Parts: sequence; structure tokens; C-alpha cells
Amino acid sequence: MILAAAVLLSRLTTSAAPMPPNVSPAFFASHREKLFAKLPPGSVSVFSAAREASGVSSDPYRQDSDFWYLTGLNEPNAVAVFLPGADPHGRYLLFVQPKDFAAEQWTGWRAGVEGAKKDFGAEEAYPVSDFWNRFPTLSSASQSLYYESGGDEAFQKKLLEAWNSGNANAPSARPAADASPILAAMRLVKDDVEQALLREASRISADAHRAAMEKVAAGRHEYDLKAAMVGLCLSAGAARMAYPPIVGSGRNSVILHHERDDKRLEEGEILVNDTGCEYGMYAADVTRSYPVSGRFSAAQRQIYEIVLAAQKAGFAAVRVGAPFHEVHDATVRVVVDGLFQLGILSGDRGEVIRTRAYQKFYPHGSSHWIGLNVHDAGSYGYPPGVARLERYGKAETRLEAGMALTVEPGIYIPERSTKDPKWWNIGVRIEDTVLVTSGGMDCLSCAAPREVADLEKTIAAGRSQKVQDQRTR
Repeated sequence: MILAAAVLLSRLTTSAAPMPPNVSPAFFASHREKLFAKLPPGSVSVFSAAREASGVSSDPYRQDSDFWYLTGLNEPNAVAVFLPGADPHGRYLLFVQPKDFAAEQWTGWRAGVEGAKKDFGAEEAYPVSDFWNRFPTLSSASQSLYYESGGDEAFQKKLLEAWNSGNANAPSARPAADASPILAAMRLVKDDVEQALLREASRISADAHRAAMEKVAAGRHEYDLKAAMVGLCLSAGAARMAYPPIVGSGRNSVILHHERDDKRLEEGEILVNDTGCEYGMYAADVTRSYPVSGRFSAAQRQIYEIVLAAQKAGFAAVRVGAPFHEVHDATVRVVVDGLFQLGILSGDRGEVIRTRAYQKFYPHGSSHWIGLNVHDAGSYGYPPGVARLERYGKAETRLEAGMALTVEPGIYIPERSTKDPKWWNIGVRIEDTVLVTSGGMDCLSCAAPREVADLEKTIAAGRSQKVQDQRTR
């Protein structure tokens, strides 16, 4: 009874949500001002909203990240125009779907032209059907175009044709460039509101991982854990998952992006659970690995402790001014040393690192940017022409306070990849979302248990609660 009360208290404590971050119009206005400062004089910038998904989707409409970052509007069929050299009251224009209850009754409420000005800060607003007629006049005095199509290739083609329509006799096309590199640089350092949204996405995701740990047991299926996590995330205010959940047990634990989640959980297996939600458009990315039985075997624990030590080394490398690759390098050294000690790797240590022979068991990078997208925009500073598997150790972008990234070392040992079969089908990844701070870093998702004792305790508590619940029925 005491244990059951303790479990309930733990659930209440970890689920107590702070006040949701305040995303005010000033948040988007500040981003627009940064854009105006980066656009050259005499330019025009055009951003298209994301298209509606074709076919049936279980998720609500998801706006293009850059479009939302600048406008806050979460509707399709919209275009934003930015004129940095225009009158201060005519620099930001929105073209939107007009109010039409007959259409809204089917697909949801619209801001409309007046709402675009009143609620989304547009200095001028028009029906989206007017865009192509107004664009030639709006852009006639501009020397360059910066654009994003929201993934709509037909829109991009038509926009560039319209931009050059009065230029038929010129020896070359008018200057036009993709605006996404500008936005990528802007989005790399998160402001206070963005950091708060990342914290909330990470907090909810950590709670969801606890819920999965409390549910894991032989006889259940991978999808049972996925369902527990998705349900908790949605009930906590997440609009969607940040990416398709990855729940792989046994031989599936060594598959990095395992998609099918229908395998039955078996005693003695280890499980990799890579699941995070999106809150207020910002993503969390969290992975935990643990035994289906609730207790690590000796071999599983040895691999797990190497990965955990590697993640802690990666955490220690996150500091202002450090090149991005130092985080990855720190994890590699620990993984290589650990696998040498177990006899899984052999030969010359320096040669193994230089040739990246360790990638047989640790094939991915330790980190990626995170924010409005789970693999967020922003340069890693790779030299040109570097092969994909070399990039992790050559990313030169220096960390700044306010940047957010993951730290996610892993070891994956498929069948027949080692002489000793005791290591086969052991996959372990430990991943957290972290924020670079002036003093180092802040782990936003570490409320999800990581230490061996904490994992085993959480699983045991969930099983005790299940027994208690069955007794009280």
C-alpha cells in the first residue's frame, strides 16, 4: 500500500505542468525584425505556407516552420511578403483565405483578412487569390528576391516566372535566392520563449517515457508502449509526436529507425524506445533503453553502462565556444574504449578511431540541432564535399548559449557481428535534448530515468502498481 501511494505521488509530481509558455504577437514580430535586418536593401521576400497533406492524415495540419516562425499563422493557402525598404507600415503583408463559413464548417476556422491584421500583425492583408495580381507591383522596385515555397514546387516555379516576367530581354534572370539559409541562421539560437517551449516538449516526453517504463512486460507488444506514450503526450497538450515513435525490442533494438511496432516483448530482451512529442511547434527527442524483464542481464548492463558513460562525456563537452564535433568525439572515445575492454573491438585504438571502424557498432552521430523541427535548421560547419559518415567528426560550428541539440550515443550489436553470441541483439541508445547555457548545458529531458538503478526501480514500481490496481478491482 505504501509503495502504491509512492508511485501515485511520483506520477503526480512528474506530471505537474508549469504554466504554458506565452507565445505573444511580440514573439513573431521580433523574428520579423531580425529578418528585415538581414535582408539586403531593395529586396523583397516571399514565403508560402505549407500545403495541406494529400490523402488522410491522423495529425492536424502542420505549418511550414519558417512561415510559422515569422507569422504565427497555422493555416494553409497563405503567402507572406516582406519588404524591408518599404514604409514601416507596409513592410509585412499577408495573403490569406477569406472568411467563408460554408468552407470553414468543413475544415475549421480561418483568420481571414481582418484577423491577419488584428491577430497576426500584418500591416496589410488581402485574399490569397489576389497575390499573383499584386506581386508584380509589390516587387517592381526590388532588385532581388528571397523566397521559400513551403515545399510547393508549383508555387516556386510560378513565383520565379512572375519575378522575371518583365525581364524577357535581359541577358540573365533577375537575382533570386532561397531564403532558408537566412532563417536557418536565425533559428539556431533560441530565445527565451523558444527555450520554454523546448522545456515543455521535453518535460512531457520524459513523463511519457516513464509511462512506457511502467508498462513494459513480457507478453505485451511494442505498440503497447507506443500507445501509452502517444496518449500521454496528446493528453498533455502536444499537437502531435515530433517524429514517428521508434519502439524496437530484441532483434529490432539494433535497427536505428525501426518502423513496425508489432513485435511481442519477450523475457530477456532489451528494448530501445525513441519517442518525443511536439509542443507549441517545438520538438523533443528522447531515447531510453531498458530490459523487458525489468532487470538488466550482465551483458546488457555492460553495454548500457558504456553508452551512459559516453553520453555523460558528451554532456561534459557541451560548452560555449566548443566546436560541434567535440561532443561526438567525446562519445566516440568512451564507446571505443568500452568495446575494447569487452573484446568486441580489437586492434590499434588509434587506427579504429581514425578509420571509423567503430561505426560497425556505433554508426550514427552523437548529436543534431533541435527546435521547430526534430532535426532542426542550422549549419554544422562541415567542410564542402565531406562524406556523410565523416561529417560527425568534422562539424566546426561553435556552440553558443541558446543553441539546442541532442546527445545520443548508441551501441548496436546484430546477430553474428561478434564471435561471442552473448552480445547479439543488444541495442542501446540514450538520448536527451539539451540546451547550451553560459555555464555549460541544461538537460531538458533528463527527468526520464537514465541510471540503471532508476530504470529498474521505475519498471518495478509500475508492475507493483498494476498488481495493486488488480487487487482493488
